[in-house]
Amino acid sequence: MNLRTPTLAALVAPSLGLVLAAQVNLDKPIQKTRCRSRLAIEFIAPTATEEVPNFHPTSPNPDAWTIVLEISAEQEGPPIMKVFEGTTIPSPGAAAVPPTDVNGDAIPGDPHPAIPALKLVMDDMLIFNGFPLPPGTNLASFFELIGSEVEHGGGQSTTLTWVLDPQWMLADLNGDMGTNLTATIHGRTDTVFVKHGFDPKFTGVHSPQNPTISIWTSDWISTVDSLNLPQPETPFLVCVEARIPCFFDGSTTPPTPVPVDPIFGPCWGGAMACTGTFPILPGPGFNPMFPSLDVRFSDSYLDTKTGSFVPGGTISGGQCGVIWNATGASVAFAFRQSSVHAWYGVNGVMDTTPMGGGDDQLIYRFVMIADGQIFDTDVWPKEMLITAAIETTTNCFSITNVRVKHRPIVKTPNPP
Repeated sequence: MNLRTPTLAALVAPSLGLVLAAQVNLDKPIQKTRCRSRLAIEFIAPTATEEVPNFHPTSPNPDAWTIVLEISAEQEGPPIMKVFEGTTIPSPGAAAVPPTDVNGDAIPGDPHPAIPALKLVMDDMLIFNGFPLPPGTNLASFFELIGSEVEHGGGQSTTLTWVLDPQWMLADLNGDMGTNLTATIHGRTDTVFVKHGFDPKFTGVHSPQNPTISIWTSDWISTVDSLNLPQPETPFLVCVEARIPCFFDGSTTPPTPVPVDPIFGPCWGGAMACTGTFPILPGPGFNPMFPSLDVRFSDSYLDTKTGSFVPGGTISGGQCGVIWNATGASVAFAFRQSSVHAWYGVNGVMDTTPMGGGDDQLIYRFVMIADGQIFDTDVWPKEMLITAAIETTTNCFSITNVRVKHRPIVKTPNPP
């Protein structure tokens, strides 16, 4: 044993030296690489299967359509998406002369000051109040409402909306009756092809139909700012989508969408809900532009723009024009935007009669920017239930809800 020890030591020494050297290197500072935050951008509206109105200026009741973008950003690395949330009506691009010349250098296509990294272009000409904007012009400065929330895990979700009313007209340059929209931010891109069509035509109720209703943007994985004053505060958007059956009148080119059981309101001679961007209204209560929409927060809410205090409440259900166990009051008065698109259904084929048994729909989208203050008055600490309900002309009724977390001062990175 003793004779072999020197030999064994000689064999082990080189390897032992490497191990010791490695141990010494472990004591040195380790350089870590910080990964860039991941980013994604997506068109929420319009989608590839939708047809937008307002392409034809001769419509007797021109309706508005909407572009909705959602941008999601992780914040594990250095924050790369910076945004000022809030309301810009008229938008920076609409207030500039010429349109989109935000910096005043007489060259259209400037970025939106609240989110300068965003670019939005289309391959057709857009005409704003008679001023033509050629294909490829950056139209991002036309966005009007911007809201953000923090998702579980710390990521940031930002939603932007722009309602195109009769001030904006599309000039179909290539004759394909459609437009490619492309949105880009920090190298991430999304594109959607949207069809042009006639404004919806109301021809009377054909049969009672229950609408389909949903709430998007803020949801159960979101934490929104309860907007405790003084600032800083981060507004968030509440978006309600209602779908009603429709068919297409083939006597026009392109075919005109006709609702089977409309959502009623003061437009179209008092027969259908209005679309567009609307002035600030006091509350609480319904919105006269779409009076059948009812939206309630289970926590009390102060609309600081109008000084309107809205007691928290819920709706348990309803049937044929009767709402059950409604408490509190509605925040529908605070919704500033609405739009309508037609949808060809999952098969992409237009139904041509009201009894066709198809799945074609008119899609209404209603948007509110919550830039007031939430008071934690319900039984859920730092959470609230958002309930939305809507009726059609025949008083058919649908309801949905979603729970959202909230806390003071939910911050997102601001532009320099």
